[in-house]
This record gives sequence, structure tokens and C-alpha cells, in this order.
Amino acid sequence: MTMTMKIFQCLLLIAIVLTTLPFVSSLSTTATAKTAITGLSSPPSLPLQPPATTNNIFVNVRSQFQRNDLKRKLISATKQKDKDESLIFSLVEELSKFNPTDCPTQGLAGYNEEVGRGGKSSPLDGSWRLLYTNAKDAEAPARTEKDSSEKFGDTVKSGIEVSTGQVIDAMKGECVNFIALEGTTSGDDEEESNNKKPFDRIEITIKMTPLNDTRVRLDFLRGRALNSNAPFSFLRDFTFSFPPAVVGDILATIRGKDFRVEPQAYFDILYIDDQLRAHRTGEGKIFIQERA
Repeated sequence: MTMTMKIFQCLLLIAIVLTTLPFVSSLSTTATAKTAITGLSSPPSLPLQPPATTNNIFVNVRSQFQRNDLKRKLISATKQKDKDESLIFSLVEELSKFNPTDCPTQGLAGYNEEVGRGGKSSPLDGSWRLLYTNAKDAEAPARTEKDSSEKFGDTVKSGIEVSTGQVIDAMKGECVNFIALEGTTSGDDEEESNNKKPFDRIEITIKMTPLNDTRVRLDFLRGRALNSNAPFSFLRDFTFSFPPAVVGDILATIRGKDFRVEPQAYFDILYIDDQLRAHRTGEGKIFIQERA
């Protein structure tokens, strides 16, 4: 190979190398730019949600334990013969802090119904049995025992058992409050026991209108009295009606109240779960009820 040929090959190799350098440089620049652009455009990674901590689980378990303990004490206090009202009020106040139901009036007459989709019924719906109330008029018709002044007192005649309860149709927005009297004796004394009853059963039908998540307006619609001992047949199953709701609105207005907020009759739900319910009326009376 001649010297000229070798020189020509060397020049050709140098030309090829010089030609490829811009391409390599471009690749390097492009890669660097892409990395820079990617770095600028990529959003910062979001922090992962922390898993449930042992402390959170402990708090939930402790709250559940406190709730169950308060419920047990409250139910026990309502069943004592000599009821300690101050203890009952205190337990209701404490239990209300652990109310597990965010919207007690959900589903009542369609209130907040979208929350209750999925087949869940209204927390208020169903049958309830009265455990305690400091509203003496709740069972007044059943107190038939006369005192020394020949006036009806606070006791029921011996041999008579009183049951007081409530059945709520949440979808319809109505409830039926009832007082039923049953004779507790049998045999030869059964007839005498039945004769002591002033009536067999009284029912009051009430319209329930939710005003917010915890307050329910009450409008009395009609009543029914059953009395097998009534002297006249038409009194053995007697029905009657209450004045229209507008009368209550007028009375509330006269008292200086806004009937849209504080109607003539209402209650606020303090606590409700699948077993127990406590509410306070507009007159400050406490009712504690258990699912029947």
C-alpha cells in the first residue's frame, strides 16, 4: 500500500469521526434535556396514607367499651324500683357524647334519604318499649289508685300491669304511642282484676316531621281507646281527632317561638343505636326507650 493511500484512509477515518460527534452530542443533549423536562413536569409523589395506628384502634375500642358500659348502667338504673333520677340524667348526658349515629332522623319521612340508600332502614323505624320517663303524664291514664283524699294518685291498682311503647313507621312519618293494661292475676281473681282496668288500651297516632338531623316535630292526629268494660258499646272502641297542626303553630307563635324551629311539640334525639334511644322533649322531659 502506497503512502498516498494510507494518508487517504487516515483522512477518511477522521472525517467519519468528526461527522458522528454532533450526533452523539445531540443524543447526550437530548437525553439531558429530556431528563430535565421530565423532572420539571413530573408532579411530586403524594405521601401514602398512614395505616391505622395501634393508638387509633385503642381509642375506638376504648370508646366502644365506655359506650357499652354506660348503656348497661343506664338500663339497669331505669329498672330499679326506686329510680335515682339524678343518676339517670347524668348517664344520659354522658352517653350522648358517644352517640354512634351521625343522623338519627335519616330516612324519617324521606329526610336525608340519599344517605340511607343501600337497604338500610331509618334508625327510628320499628317498635320501642318505654324504660323510663320523668314526664308523669305519659302513664297518667293508667294511674287509677286513689289516695286518702279520694283523688287519683301516682300508682296503679294492684293486679294491673302497664306496658307503654311506640311503633314508628319511618317511611310514612308516623308513630303510634300506646298504653296497654293487662291483668296479672288468673283463675277466680282474673275477672276482678280485669274489672279494675279503666281501659284496655289507648293509642295516639302522631305525625313525625324531621326539622334537622336530631330534632323531630310532633303533630297529634288521632286517638283510639279500647275498653271492654265500657257501659256503652260505642265506647268500647272509641276514636277521636286532635285539632289541626296550625293550632299548635299559633300557640307556639303566641309563646314567642318560631314554630319552624321550636313547634308546640318536638323532641331532640340525644342517643340512638340498634338497641337503645334517649330523647329530650321541648319541655325538657327525658324519655329512654329500648327496641321491642
